[in-house]
Amino acid sequence: MFIGLGIVAGLLGFAPVFLSMRLARRSSATDPMSLGLFGLAGMFASLIVLVVALIVVAVTSRPNLVAFAVPEMIVFLATTIAYVLYKNVFAKKRKRVE
Repeated sequence: MFIGLGIVAGLLGFAPVFLSMRLARRSSATDPMSLGLFGLAGMFASLIVLVVALIVVAVTSRPNLVAFAVPEMIVFLATTIAYVLYKNVFAKKRKRVE
């Protein structure tokens, strides 16, 4: 059960990163600092979501903390890496072909 909850928490933790990347791509600002701030804000919000979920599990069910934390981190990192690779590598290759 806690493994499944960790997977869900990892996906929810990715949501702020996803939203901040979408906002950064749609922003009309050309300054790299403003685009970087979108990414930093998204990562900060994601870390808050992940840490709050870890604290809740640590307080309510400490023996299951590792079973929750490991899938949470793996899913969060895997989704972030997959999204960045898709947007920066695979999507660019597809545009060249078309």
